[in-house]
Amino acid sequence: MKTKAAVLYKVGAPLQIEELDLDGPKQDEVLIKMVASGICHSDYSFRYGVLETALPSVLGHEGAGIVQEVGPGVTDLVVGDHVVCALTPSCGKCGMCLEEKPYLCAEMGRIIWNGCLLDGTTRFSNHGLPVHTLCGVGSFSEYSVIPAGSAIKVTKDAPLETVCLVGCGVTTGVGAAINTADIEQGDSVAIIGCGGVGLSVLQGCKIAGATTIIAVDPVPEKRTLALSLGATDVVDPNDGDAAKQVRKMTNGGVHFAFEALGRTETVEQAWNMLRLAGEAIIVGVPSPKDKIKLGVVGFFTERKIKGSAYGSSVPKRDIPKFIDLYLKGELKLDQMITKRIRLKDVNQAFDEMGRGEGARSVITY
Repeated sequence: MKTKAAVLYKVGAPLQIEELDLDGPKQDEVLIKMVASGICHSDYSFRYGVLETALPSVLGHEGAGIVQEVGPGVTDLVVGDHVVCALTPSCGKCGMCLEEKPYLCAEMGRIIWNGCLLDGTTRFSNHGLPVHTLCGVGSFSEYSVIPAGSAIKVTKDAPLETVCLVGCGVTTGVGAAINTADIEQGDSVAIIGCGGVGLSVLQGCKIAGATTIIAVDPVPEKRTLALSLGATDVVDPNDGDAAKQVRKMTNGGVHFAFEALGRTETVEQAWNMLRLAGEAIIVGVPSPKDKIKLGVVGFFTERKIKGSAYGSSVPKRDIPKFIDLYLKGELKLDQMITKRIRLKDVNQAFDEMGRGEGARSVITY
């Protein structure tokens, strides 16, 4: 079949909107008609080479759609099911999956860096030449074939053009607050970065019971949005050392500091925002080549630093739970969507992201 898709051919270059050939699903795969796809900052990182994947590649990994066809071996999905695409393929066979930690599935690295499905190949092609599939999802396409483990069935009451955000940003952020961190009622938190992931962390902290929620971002519109979503205070890092501002506001530091930008300097800021025995949760994804420097004295005050992979989330458990929170009005997703666009406008959305504008753009098909 044919599908229109946004393809990255060269790092740093604009995506090309092209008609590709798409083969049908093979063993343990499903064909999805995409309804919508969020544009995640990780897509931006892949475009500009901060993160690497095989090229050419159909970008996009925050999708939602409707099952059109199931391959051999697929028993828990049928044609017509509404699904959100998860970041992990949840292979069900590796050690991490067997330990009920599919967010650390051993296949994730291969599908991300190699841009392939679980059998090492891809279903997209252009004039007979293979085109890779970012994260095994490739949601910047009208249709895509993905691993069945990445397709999480959701209620048909949920609007796919909104809950597509749960595929990556929301699950990564809310999960980091609810699953990775151990927030107790009354705790204080700081969130560095108020894009889609940071705003999801913020909402997760509120749901978990944090009562002092400090949002740190240099963009005034994002700080205003953070306040509307539950932040109790905001910090403009342009006003001086953000860590000092947070420590002053909290009389010594926060219980938890979340880094949601993926930069070494803000990872170090998160560490410096902590109270004694506080915990820094690293949610953003820096370049794999980056190194951080932490003051060793902090370890002797029992500060901790912890990574969060996909919000420590089990997709089949957590994605439906987060959508239920949205449908109940406890998790606000529509407010996080700055703009709804068509596929042809994807490069403009990347430009706006590079300027720090908006929280999330969503492609609707």
